[in-house]
Amino acid sequence: MQWRWPITLTAFLILVVVTPLNAQAPAGIPSEAATPIEALHQVQSNDNLHLLAAYYYGDARQWVQILNTNRDGIRNPSVIHPGQILRISLSPNWNPGEPYKEWRRRVHDLTPAGKLTLQVPAERPAAPKETSPGEGAPSAAPEEPAAPPKEEG
Repeated sequence: MQWRWPITLTAFLILVVVTPLNAQAPAGIPSEAATPIEALHQVQSNDNLHLLAAYYYGDARQWVQILNTNRDGIRNPSVIHPGQILRISLSPNWNPGEPYKEWRRRVHDLTPAGKLTLQVPAERPAAPKETSPGEGAPSAAPEEPAAPPKEEG
């Protein structure tokens, strides 16, 4: 007697194991490894690659990715100029929580430099008065002890 697979087990293996191996995503639905999109960012005054990486990638340490994408337009990563257009490579499902200008204003308000205010006194304090060596300077010699009180008789 020869052993045979039960028909339900064979159907299970074909439907559950073999079918997903050959399945492809439908044409209208993006696949997991979708190609990144490219955003264009116009540099504003006081922008730097760390700030842009923090906004677009959520991590300021990813500034190298922006540098590599714009290698032809950036010679020194510490110097980007207002008005310069940078390409930013993003995932297709990237969706910012707020516009860049609002985010930048909020982040700037959180930085210590944004909260730093200098208090300049209206008048300068007077310079210390110059004294001669014996005048106003404490003496190095110990003071003589006071005389004991006189007894009244």
